[in-house]
Amino acid sequence: MSPVAMPDPTAPATIVTGAAGGMGSAIAQAFADEGRPLILCDLHAAPLEALAASLAGKAPVAIIAGDVTAADYPVRIIAALAGRKIAAFAHAAGVSPSMADGKRVFAINFTATTCLVESLLPHMAPGGAAVLIASNSGQTFTMGFIDRALKKVMRGKFSLIHALTLRNSRLAYPMSKRGVQLYAKAMAPAFGKVGARIVSLSPGIIDTGMGRLEQGAGPEIDKMIAVTPVGRMGMPPEIASVVAFLASPAASYISGTDVLVDGGTIAGIEAVGGVMRL
Repeated sequence: MSPVAMPDPTAPATIVTGAAGGMGSAIAQAFADEGRPLILCDLHAAPLEALAASLAGKAPVAIIAGDVTAADYPVRIIAALAGRKIAAFAHAAGVSPSMADGKRVFAINFTATTCLVESLLPHMAPGGAAVLIASNSGQTFTMGFIDRALKKVMRGKFSLIHALTLRNSRLAYPMSKRGVQLYAKAMAPAFGKVGARIVSLSPGIIDTGMGRLEQGAGPEIDKMIAVTPVGRMGMPPEIASVVAFLASPAASYISGTDVLVDGGTIAGIEAVGGVMRL
């Protein structure tokens, strides 16, 4: 019998946040299928432990449970690296408008993202990639005054428009996701200096617990599905496969951009004259 190959303890790690969620678990599965050593992160330990158990035998897995907005969260991830570099960072942690108030939505979806990315950047391996999960809702928030407000926030300055959107979670959500799209573009030069890449990926309406929660919150989701050329919600593996591609050498010339994976929803919205015409 041939000896079983042991994982290399010095091999670069792949980090997945929001790993216990619908998209995050599919991403973790796709990376485990490649045999990547994984660090899986989410709020609660129990679902992470269950996910790690389901991946047993495919890849070595470490888990980190905690609030992604906590000040020590990046430090805990860096400690779990144990001196290794990061081959891929898939940041899927996030909340939807029905899950929190506007301030909390923005703190989780955008502010925590910037803190994590900037903390992990020095640990990226040459050829590594960060994939930040945004949303196609950010593509509906591409007005010049919104972008200017978000760029002020990224520079640490006050923006009245930003402050006003935080009063309403249904405005804070697309604002936060547009911020992620802009941030990935802004950080590409810094990633390039260490030989790594960063992109945002904007899913459309995906059939997850979060997606179904928003579908039940009002008619908007069903209206968007109705104008989506593919004619349905997306499935988590359809996002995971694109994340795996973006984190692979096959995507080595892709950085500083947003990748829209929404079944054509944005195209369908534009075809009917915009969001207000739905």
